[in-house]
Amino acid sequence: MKLFLDTNVFVEFIEHRKQYESVSLIIDAILEEQHTACISTGSLYTLAYLFERGLKQQDIHKPELTLRIRHLMAEVLNLSTVVPLAHANAELAVYDESFADIEDCFQYRCALENRCHVLITINDNDFKNADQSQIEILTPSTFVEKYINV
Repeated sequence: MKLFLDTNVFVEFIEHRKQYESVSLIIDAILEEQHTACISTGSLYTLAYLFERGLKQQDIHKPELTLRIRHLMAEVLNLSTVVPLAHANAELAVYDESFADIEDCFQYRCALENRCHVLITINDNDFKNADQSQIEILTPSTFVEKYINV
């Protein structure tokens, strides 16, 4: 199954938040090639920024800062494929008033464009107006309950 991972899924994992265990099981399933994962280009540079900010808060500076960010980004790229969002779909997202947050609509349109089966997000409520006949929107815990045998 082709999964689209919202940026917040990585944040959940890195910060060991509430759904850490479910995200960890999903990552294991991806690494075991039971599923494939995609992320948007936007997620890629958002994660780089968040990693840098978090490391700086831990008082880590260059050149070690750069090395750690590169390592973390390599892990993200090992796990997932970065997929594009065409200009036409970006325009659809900008003008789609069914989404309160344009960034969420970019993620949704990117997942649709790249024919993902499931969009996994911590905040499934942000996608409540998404057309679930085209793509399932699930939290990590719901995905694990439905698709991963533990």
